[in-house]
Formats: sequence, C-alpha cells, structure tokens
Amino acid sequence: MDVKSAFNNVDKTFLGKRMEELGLEADLIRWTMSFMSDRRVKLVLDGETGDENPVDTGVPQGSPAAPILFVTYLSGIFDEVERTAVGVSGLSFVDDIGWWAEGNNAEEVAGKLLLAAATAIEWAGKNGMEFDHGKTEAVIFWRKKRKGTQTEARVKVGDKEVSFNRVATRWLGVWLDSQLTLKEHHATRLKSGRNAMSRLERLTGQMGLSPVNCRRVMSACVQSVAMFGAELWWKGGNVRGTTGRAEELQLLVNREARATTGAFRTTNLGALSMESGLRPATNQLENRQRRFGLRLLSLPQGEKAREVVSSNTPLGKRLSSTLARIWTETERTVLLEEPESFDAELIQEQREEVKKKAEKERPGLVMFTDGSRLENQAAGYAVAWKNGQIWEGIKTHMGFNQEAYDAECAALARALKMAAEIAPTPSHITIFTDAQAAIRRMSTDEPGPGQKYALAARKHIAALRRAAPDITIEIRWCPSHEGVEGNEKADEWAKLAADEPDAHGVEGWTYSDRPEESPLPRSLANIRREISEKKWMEARQWAGGRISRKKYKMPRSQRPDGTVAGSTKRLASRFYQLKTGHARTGEYLHWTKARRTAQCWWCPHPKQTREHLLKGCPRWRKQQKVLWKEVWEETGGGRFRWKAHELFAEPRCSEAVLRFLMAMDVGKIVLPAEDREDMEGSEGSECELRERQGQEDERRAEAEALGPWGEPLFLPIPPCMASAGE
Repeated sequence: MDVKSAFNNVDKTFLGKRMEELGLEADLIRWTMSFMSDRRVKLVLDGETGDENPVDTGVPQGSPAAPILFVTYLSGIFDEVERTAVGVSGLSFVDDIGWWAEGNNAEEVAGKLLLAAATAIEWAGKNGMEFDHGKTEAVIFWRKKRKGTQTEARVKVGDKEVSFNRVATRWLGVWLDSQLTLKEHHATRLKSGRNAMSRLERLTGQMGLSPVNCRRVMSACVQSVAMFGAELWWKGGNVRGTTGRAEELQLLVNREARATTGAFRTTNLGALSMESGLRPATNQLENRQRRFGLRLLSLPQGEKAREVVSSNTPLGKRLSSTLARIWTETERTVLLEEPESFDAELIQEQREEVKKKAEKERPGLVMFTDGSRLENQAAGYAVAWKNGQIWEGIKTHMGFNQEAYDAECAALARALKMAAEIAPTPSHITIFTDAQAAIRRMSTDEPGPGQKYALAARKHIAALRRAAPDITIEIRWCPSHEGVEGNEKADEWAKLAADEPDAHGVEGWTYSDRPEESPLPRSLANIRREISEKKWMEARQWAGGRISRKKYKMPRSQRPDGTVAGSTKRLASRFYQLKTGHARTGEYLHWTKARRTAQCWWCPHPKQTREHLLKGCPRWRKQQKVLWKEVWEETGGGRFRWKAHELFAEPRCSEAVLRFLMAMDVGKIVLPAEDREDMEGSEGSECELRERQGQEDERRAEAEALGPWGEPLFLPIPPCMASAGE
C-alpha cells in the first residue's frame, strides 16, 4: 500500500499527539511544532516567482528531519493493524507499507490481508492520511512447488479488489516471484545491465576514456546494476539454478573487459580478466555475498536481520559458510539511546609540526600507544609512558583473530582507562598514536568495527571529567618511524606483545593459558580483511587456470598496471593486444586465417611475432635500440634477458614499451595491396576498419574543436586542474 502525497499530508496536530503517545520529551515536541508552524511557500516556474502562500500541513522535503518526522507520524498504523488483524505484521520503507500474513491456503491469507487493509484505511482516515489504491499490489508465496501457483482469491482494498500478482512483484528494487527463486529478478537486472553497457560503448572506443576510467564506469554503471540483489539468489558454483545465471553474467563481464582494454574477441579470458581489472562473475558473486553477511554481522544487537547469518535457513547456512566462521563468537555492536559524550580533543596536524610537539616536554601525563599485527596473524598493543628517565608501560596480547586497527583502538581505550585510575587525577593528559583511523573511530559511537573500544574510551573520559572537571584531554596523531622516542618504544613493545607473549611476560591471552581461556571475539575488521584477500586470491586462481604461461605471464599484482591503464585508449589497446598475443601481427592474422602466411610485411622474415617486432625486425632497428637501452637502465637486463611476454608483464618497463609503440607502427595493420583482398570479412579487416574509424573520429574531434577562423574554442586544461586519473 502506498501513502498518497506522503510528506505533504503530515498534520502537525496528529504528529504532536503521536509523539506524546511515544513518550518523547516535551522540548522535542515543542521544537517540532515550531518547525512546522508559520511556514510559507513560493512557486518558481521558468524563472518567474509566484506569490507567497501559507502552508499548514506537511513536512519540508529535503530537510534531514522530514523522514524522521514522517516515520514517527506513520508509526501508529502498525500498532493498530497488528492489534486488530491477528497474525499480520507490517513492514515499511518510508511511504511504502507492506502487510505480511501466513495461512494454509490463499483464501485464508486473503482474509487476513482484507482485515489489515480495512484497519489501515480506517486509521488513515482518522489521522489525515490517504492511500493510493491504484498502486496497491498483492503477492502470494508458496512454501513448496505447485503445478498451478495462480489463485482466484482477491483482497478488497477500499473500493477496489486486488488480485494476487501472477508474475513477479517488485519490492524495494527486488523482483519477488511466488517461489522466491528470484529468476525474474536476475533476468530483469541482467537486461538493465546489458542496456547500460550498450549506452556506454560509445565512451569506450579508440577515442574514448582511458582504461582506468573505463573500468570505473563499468563497475559503477554496469556491474552494480546487473548484480543488484544477487547475494540473495547466489548459492555457489556448480549448484543447479545458479550456474546458468553466473554464465550469463560472465558473458557481460567479458564484454565489459573487451571494451575496457580494446582487446579482440579471441583474447584469452584469463588474460582479459587480469588486464581489465574486472574480476570474474563467480568471484564477484561470492564476494558480494560475503560482504552482505558482514553487513548483517555489523548490525547492532537486537536487530532481526543480524540473526540471519546464524540461522538454520539455506541463506543463513550459506552466509555462515562464506564467512568461514571458525570462531564461536564475532564482535558485537550496540545502538545506545544515550551514549556518553566524547569530551576530548582530537588533533591531527602537519607531519613536521606534530613531530616537534611529540618530542618536546609536555605538562601532565604523556602516553604513547601503538598496535601491531604480525605475519602469523598475532596481534597485540602497548601503552608507554616515561617515569623520570625510565620508560614504563603495559603490553597486551590479543590473539590471532584481531587486526592492527583493533589493536590501535584498544590501546587508546586502555591508555584512557589507566589515566582514570591514577590518583590524584592529572590536570593534563596527552595521548599520542600513529593510527589516524583509530582517532576517527574514537570520535563516533556508531555501530561498526571497533565500537566497543570507542564506547570504553567515552566511559573513561567521563570518569576523568567527574574526577577533575577542568582536566584537558588531548589525543594527538604522531607520525610513525620518524625517530620520536615514545612512538618507537610503543612500536617495539606492541610487536613484543603480539609475538611470543610467554617469553616477554605479556598480559592477556598467552600461549600457556590458551586451552583454559577463550580468545577475543573475532573482530569485524578481521573478517573484512579476509574477505578482501579472498576476492583477489580467487580471481587470480580463476585467471591462472585459463592462460597459457608460454604466451602470457601473470602480473605480480591483481590490480592493472597504472601506467598503461592511465594512458590513452588507442595506445593502451595496442599494448594489451600485444601483451596477450592477440594483436595485429602476422602470426595472429595467419592463425585467424586472415592472411595466407605469417610473414613479416616489413622484412623477409617468415614469421612476424612479438619477439621479431621487438628485437629483430630491421624496419624498427632504431626504435629497438632505444627501447632496450631504457629496459637495461630500469632492470639491468637487455634483449637476451627478456622474452616478449615477460617484458610486457614487467611494470618497470611499461613506460619504455609505451614510448616504443608511440614511435612506430607495431600493432597496426600495414599490408601490401595484394594481401588486402584476403582480409575481407575477417577479423583482420575488423582491426583495420577499427583503426581507420579511430583516425576519422580523431580528425572530426579536432575539426569540432576549432572555431570559424580556425582558432580553438576552448583553451587547454592547465596541469593543476587535470584529474588524477588522466
């Protein structure tokens, strides 16, 4: 059911009454009444401003308070309906209200919904609201598969009878069918993704966006559309009902990757995935589901959605499996109605200025904190302070399921706790930390990673304020590894706390008492890191299983080479084509049967390969000398050290190879006249046509940029205003 003109029909009298029923503070109610009183509106049309008129009802759309006030105004309808229509529960998103009921058959469900709709309409009439019956829909779900899922049952809503939808129903962007297979949802989203791809193809041509910007556009405008809601239907690879959908999405990803890199249709999919930076569909689906599970785990305690992860439902089991929950507990968050205020000063200054302030003597208590996480996944933190000329402090081991971020936050909370236990209370407390993320976490009590440490810090600050109201509390950022004595000491002790705690007398969960004591709950930051590592590892494994290592060398990093991805599309496309071995060379054109032979068209060599063009072709001898000189300067190896596929995979040589391609015609179609007839209708002719079309687009763009007297219409963009991606 859709509320008609929702925000515009909020009556302040009914709103004030509802706020009183909810027991809200009188000052808040008076502020709301004042906010909605004496308001006036003007209509501006085509630059003409109309007369000013008073407005008696409604909340102003665009105000941050408007959604909160409307939800408060509407909240009474749920209590009324759920009390009158037993077995019916409500769920709403702003002005869209849904009523849910269970029954043994469609007629029983329709009867419950009929009572719910009648009660809702009656409540709306008493509270100055109205429903748009033309937008009302009804959908029925069956637990088991049925041959005939249609039903003739209807629900009467006002003066209109609403039949149960025979096709999928859209709810908050998700298309729900009667069996909740989400088959229609996938088909709809995939079609939208394909349409978005078709509209964006003009931006990805030879004169289009650079590869790095193409990848961003594909991720933001195509993949986000096509895979919206996929975490709900994805059940993993080789599972009936989802494998075909993943294959359809993979075809779309392949299309995006070719548009990003300018590669040919025959290019190996593993190489295409690595060079475009667009991960395979199955990998993206797995990652989306893991992130979905993490979002649910990050919800505050008491939220029903959080219980899905640990539920016995198919979705709950799948989420629990994808998150690899080997620990019995995970970090929990809460939503407090009245949290302690953060009455301390957070200071982040310029590096040089901060270093000077951290090294000089300061009044009161000065403490340094640091957290550490080792390669064996052990984490710990330390708090250090100076007692005369001697450094003192504490070292705490945190186990193997925490992150350095958790350790840094825990160190700040522990430092404040120790300061609150000192008697008499210092008049000035300064805490230095090299973790800016931990400082930002202390400033907010919102649910999320590290919340428990932020709440503990607020508790200790409040205790310090009660003991000394005029106390000054500063939490300052300090650069790491800059020779600041306190920071270096805290860093040293934090590593000791994480490594071999028994040997260093570290407090906390040590090796000896591990069987008796449980570890800390697994942190949300730890789960997030594991999810990030898994997505790149799985994507690399997928690509590695599809390439020929003799023709293509996997780059060390999963992320595309920034030097190549940031260059012009025409130049980058030639680079990618040569790197993957599917380029405008005699060998490739002969393989595609576009040429009778693989002979080089610049020299008598019988086989024009990447190796020949980079090292042996006499037509480009001068450019080759420059290339290999630059390669030698960068790597210490020359033409005999590097094979072609290895050279393209070395990021240190990317600039040299790009300059080499700019200075020559390698990778471009240059054929004798008698061979051009062989190219008709082949991929070679497609390559040549694409090159000529790109040149024509370039000439047209240059002509459009000139005014009637041949002068540029627009001045060049100054370097200081150029985007970082270009």
